[in-house]
Amino acid sequence: MTMLREHGFTLIELMIALSIFAFLILIAGPMYADFMGNTQIRNGAENTLMGVRLAQTEALRGNTQAQFILDTSAAGGWQVMRLNDETGNFEAVQSYKWTDGASKTTVSAQPANATETTFNGLGRVIDNPDASARLQWIEVTNGNIATPRKLRVVIDSVTPTGIKLCDPDSGVASSDARFCPAS
Repeated sequence: MTMLREHGFTLIELMIALSIFAFLILIAGPMYADFMGNTQIRNGAENTLMGVRLAQTEALRGNTQAQFILDTSAAGGWQVMRLNDETGNFEAVQSYKWTDGASKTTVSAQPANATETTFNGLGRVIDNPDASARLQWIEVTNGNIATPRKLRVVIDSVTPTGIKLCDPDSGVASSDARFCPAS
């Protein structure tokens, strides 16, 4: 007499497998949350850097003034405007919303009341037409993660190539090209 064995899992085997899976999810969850938070910081900072460089490029391309305008609110983002020489008004070129990939980030500006930077036709930073404070840097972070980091977009008015993304906590020497100015 031969005994036929049914193929499949017993209830105990299934419960052990589910327990192991749940344990792995419990361990990996916080690391995944930090990974996603840091990804949003990187997305927000890189898109902001792209916006500042776009404003500079628009100024160069049109040989006119262009502005990078920052909105630090949670529903905000940034906008690039180019001066229309015929009308004398700034017109929108492109915009970005934090909800497009950096929804949980916190964005701050230096000086705190600054919201814009203006470039001339040579791509150099100039005083804003409305005499408002000029952005020196924009900092992006995410306080919702266990180990928040920050990235900074620096807008250097001395050199046209002084627009860069840096980590203010990197600890590199001031003579190093990767140096990030202190807050």
